[in-house]
Amino acid sequence: MKNNYLPLILIATAFGLLAGAAGALFANLYATGDGSFALNRELNLSNYGYLSPSLVIRDAKKVVVNQDVKADETIRSLASSLLGVFAQAGDDSDYYKLEQPFASALVATSDGWVMAAWPEELSKGELEKIHQDFVVIDGNRKIYTIDLVVADTNTIGNFVFIHLLDASGLSVRRLVPDEEIKAGQSLLLAGANNTFLLNSLSGKNFDDVILSSDAYARTFSLAYQIPTQAFFVFNLSGEIIGAIDYRGRWLTSPELSVYWQSLLKEKALSWPSLGVHYLNLSAVAGAKDLPAKGVKLQGINNLPAVAKNSPADKAGLLAGDIINRVNGIELNSENDLAVIISSYLPGDSLLIDYTRQGNNLQTEAVLGKTE
Repeated sequence: MKNNYLPLILIATAFGLLAGAAGALFANLYATGDGSFALNRELNLSNYGYLSPSLVIRDAKKVVVNQDVKADETIRSLASSLLGVFAQAGDDSDYYKLEQPFASALVATSDGWVMAAWPEELSKGELEKIHQDFVVIDGNRKIYTIDLVVADTNTIGNFVFIHLLDASGLSVRRLVPDEEIKAGQSLLLAGANNTFLLNSLSGKNFDDVILSSDAYARTFSLAYQIPTQAFFVFNLSGEIIGAIDYRGRWLTSPELSVYWQSLLKEKALSWPSLGVHYLNLSAVAGAKDLPAKGVKLQGINNLPAVAKNSPADKAGLLAGDIINRVNGIELNSENDLAVIISSYLPGDSLLIDYTRQGNNLQTEAVLGKTE
């Protein structure tokens, strides 16, 4: 009896399979919307009015993280590295409003150095009283007193380096090196009072044609105008790109790297010095009889190509020399002399390959320091 139904079952199964295949083909045709069959793994939903702009689903396993979600994750992660600077409470009955700090601060070293973005111009008298007039509070509401203050408005603008008494294990974020900072990348700006702004880096350019070996040679600019206040600047991974004071002056992460290392070593701000001014040959065109890369030692106005008694002078370098390599690193459009020097410390030795009147020469210079 069972065998009598077998043909019917087979016929029904065959018709079911054909109907399913036809349905899939018509659904595919409807989804593409252009009369063609999409026999790949993509499904275009652009013709569904409630999904605009168009959306293409490629693979359920491939997930694109929304920028807002990524920014939110970064903001949450920054809580351990951003601190508040508060005016000292008058007596034990006073308390600190955590969302209303006088200034924001960023952890520089795990042993207590933080960088505070001061919201106003500092006089010498006010600078000398910071340690007694202010305290610093972290995300866990721990209150720190200040035992050391370092600042130089001529060098680092309106930023103040503060050392916290008995601090340890603070959360330090990575400083992004120069070669990883690219125009067009997304940025997250963190200001006081839990202010966060999304922006992007629109430019990373040289300050001038004639540059100094003793100062970071690039300036950064933002794509969108920001309020007149201080910000710490991060990429969307929470790594440090730099800081902007309330006047709009930048301190980039390569500069911060130098200053933070000098604070650790000397408890003071210093910068590695070679003592030359130069023309970056990869940044100009039409210079006759000159190579397309390297740097030519060249002065401007009253600034000499090689400063007297500088490390470069002691190494025998002269005006007109063309430096080609420093410690084996070729100087070109990607590797600028001042940027390379900023990655070293005072007292480090540099092996310099240079050309003088067509002759390839080599010398060694021991970096000094500027303060």
